[in-house]
Amino acid sequence: MEVDRLGDVVEVAPDGVGFAFRPSSELENDGSVIRLEFWCESGHQFAWILRFEGGATTFDLDRAMPGFDPNEYMDELPRV
Repeated sequence: MEVDRLGDVVEVAPDGVGFAFRPSSELENDGSVIRLEFWCESGHQFAWILRFEGGATTFDLDRAMPGFDPNEYMDELPRV
């Protein structure tokens, strides 16, 4: 999981918690972004993205992850 608060990034991964700064986020995002990445034993992977912008929450799917095929995988319930 990654939380990007206008450049201040916190990443929670199986090997621990990391902190970083991403300058491009200050320009690209209007608010905080939460990214949840999913992998399964068959190699499926994708990410859900929640953005908070001007009092609204948007929900999106990251289609840029390697090997992602929405027609093949999105009719299944994601398992982690």
